Amino acid sequence: MERPIFKNIGTAAEDLDPSSLVVDIGALEANIATMHSYFEALDVKLRPHVDSHLCPAIAHMQLGASGTVAGIGTTTLGQAETFVQAGFTDVFVTNVVVSAQKIARLCALSRQAKMTITVDNQTNVRDLSASAVQKGVTLNVAIDVDTSLHRFGVGPGGPAVELAKTIVNAESLEFAGLTTYEGKMFEKDTEAIATESRKAIQQVLDTRQDIEKLGIDVEMVSVGGTCNYEIAAGMSGVTEVPAGTYALMDGRYRSHCPQFQPAAHILGIVVSTPEDGIAIMDAGGKTIGADIGQPTVENIPGVTVRSLSAEHGNLVLSEEGVSVGDKVWVLPWDVGLAFNLHDYAQVVRDGRLESVWDLPARGRYR
Repeated sequence: MERPIFKNIGTAAEDLDPSSLVVDIGALEANIATMHSYFEALDVKLRPHVDSHLCPAIAHMQLGASGTVAGIGTTTLGQAETFVQAGFTDVFVTNVVVSAQKIARLCALSRQAKMTITVDNQTNVRDLSASAVQKGVTLNVAIDVDTSLHRFGVGPGGPAVELAKTIVNAESLEFAGLTTYEGKMFEKDTEAIATESRKAIQQVLDTRQDIEKLGIDVEMVSVGGTCNYEIAAGMSGVTEVPAGTYALMDGRYRSHCPQFQPAAHILGIVVSTPEDGIAIMDAGGKTIGADIGQPTVENIPGVTVRSLSAEHGNLVLSEEGVSVGDKVWVLPWDVGLAFNLHDYAQVVRDGRLESVWDLPARGRYR
């Protein structure tokens, strides 16, 4: 755990200690207002997915806004446990839980909150049912439909229908509905995103019809995300859209979602200028996160990140020079990876420190 180094409330953002994770609460509030107002008048609602920030304070802001299902989504059971402890009572874990120990944890958690989990095979359904019966609880189970990613999930149509029949007939399980994750749509252009989104979501909607022909209600169809929420929300039969990155935004999604402002940055500092055209900052992969894309320097024109080592970032200067001691504001490529590396975020409003938020779900992989 990082050692907290707190400045006085009111400290200028530029005077915070690098390398700090800094959230602009004004931009965060604007992003929430933009996204949630879109869903306010629709039948389909938003389910904030908290994996992108791991922060109960932000999740409370999201559920306090309009247009939600009054519940959140997490990626891991450990994250769900953290958010239930923080007072959240409706949690959809968009993952499979198969080990006996984890299933026992899920059952225990279901005594405190409405828990929904995904499945993609008959064995898992039987194991969930047996544990729920033994513990005297009821679990809500959704089918993950594999529409394009081939990560996990059951095939649309017949395989999903057979799995739904098994769930309906299992003791202590409630069939919640259908979900899918379409994959990394932000890597494609706008037209391709629309085409592939509709193709994937339609497979889920067709599967819903197949299941309902058997007299089985499909109450939830949870599809889409930040990059395609308007497409998902516009398709008849969709009930909720799980999205998370919209709240803070990052380098992956920014070009596809200009309506949202980058609200989270890493504040670094130049520690060396070893040669012309090159500078080294103190923020590296352990601070910003490392993925398939590079972070973006926001405050110095013509400066790009060439590479990240564990503790440092290698900067290339094309227009203007920098000096040792200059501050560098960096937009992470993947904001979820960045937040997972920090125990707290420094929160600024109008350029001055307003609060410090804990990130208790960071590192909760299991």
